Amino acid sequence: MNPAKLIQSLQALKMEGNPVTTVYLDISSSQKLRNADIVVNNMFKQKKDKTFYKNLSEEEKVSVEKDIENINKYLNNLLPEGLFSVMIVSSSQADVWKVIHLGFLVENMMVIQYQPYIRPLLQGISYERNYAIILVDQGKAKILANRLGKKEELWSVVNLLPEDANDRGFGGMEERKNERRREEAVARHYKNIVAQVEGFEKDYHFDWIILGGLRECIADFKNYLKPELKKKISAEIPIDPNLPMDKVFLLVDKEIPQCRASYEKELLDKFADEYYKNFKGVVGLQETEESLKQGQIDMLLIHDKFHTKGRICKQCQYTTIHGEKMCPNCGNPMILTVDLTDELIYLALDTGAKIEFISSEMGDFAPLCGFLRYSK
Repeated sequence: MNPAKLIQSLQALKMEGNPVTTVYLDISSSQKLRNADIVVNNMFKQKKDKTFYKNLSEEEKVSVEKDIENINKYLNNLLPEGLFSVMIVSSSQADVWKVIHLGFLVENMMVIQYQPYIRPLLQGISYERNYAIILVDQGKAKILANRLGKKEELWSVVNLLPEDANDRGFGGMEERKNERRREEAVARHYKNIVAQVEGFEKDYHFDWIILGGLRECIADFKNYLKPELKKKISAEIPIDPNLPMDKVFLLVDKEIPQCRASYEKELLDKFADEYYKNFKGVVGLQETEESLKQGQIDMLLIHDKFHTKGRICKQCQYTTIHGEKMCPNCGNPMILTVDLTDELIYLALDTGAKIEFISSEMGDFAPLCGFLRYSK
């Protein structure tokens, strides 16, 4: 699924002020899947000792207990099919149930609050990234992709080059004709690959592209790419297009940390320009939170190690890092939240802002900052 559409589907869930149980589970082996219900029950026991759960009404507690029952029932019937992780969102009281299979590993966790806990999902998407691998030579091509951690082959082709009919002739004329036919066939082949890449880029919006093949073929193929796609090329690796997909990804995996670091550096460099030169940025928790509430932020950058507690109003979703007991907007009691960044994420999504988790050092921009839609 497209990451943007996946997030939109979670935003569309209607909680109506009811408690929701969000569970992330590592089920990457048969043993872990068999023990999943034990893990869920142990996490629930811990949650029952927390202030949030103790403050729920009896009706809300019954709803959460039903969530746990439904989650365990689902896990006990889930067959091991090479899955890595699963995210389950359940609210019996709101009649909400959603399961998302993830292609990357997550830490086992359970969060009970009044909206789905989506930070781990967004953090995983940011870390995995959405990238393409294009393998080319003069007669073959493959396009592979990593999307939400899922490795897949999007397209492949074998382009049989014209055979050299008779390379003998007066003054080498036949030889030159054969060479022209070959060059024309290779050009059509490269143009066909580019058309396929452009179609996938339109659908998936790759964060970066890795080119593989013979060095001379890569160099020739790049000449057919439009500048906006050429800018996304993060690495070039000599890889035989005939290699099986799993072996291709094994070869590419060692390049990914540098690709990720380059992608994040470009983001931070762009933010530095916007912040210092164009005054279109905010830095720090308090200023960023205020800008989010006013709908001014276009993209939110959060360091992946940053967590902080805060308070949220159950009625109007007002959030704060301060210790207010009563909501300044509507006068209702404020409740504690274990991870205020999740509330900031919802503020960002509700105003159409994009979200990026950064694993690199953010320097003066840590722990979070935001691109503004217009200058301050």
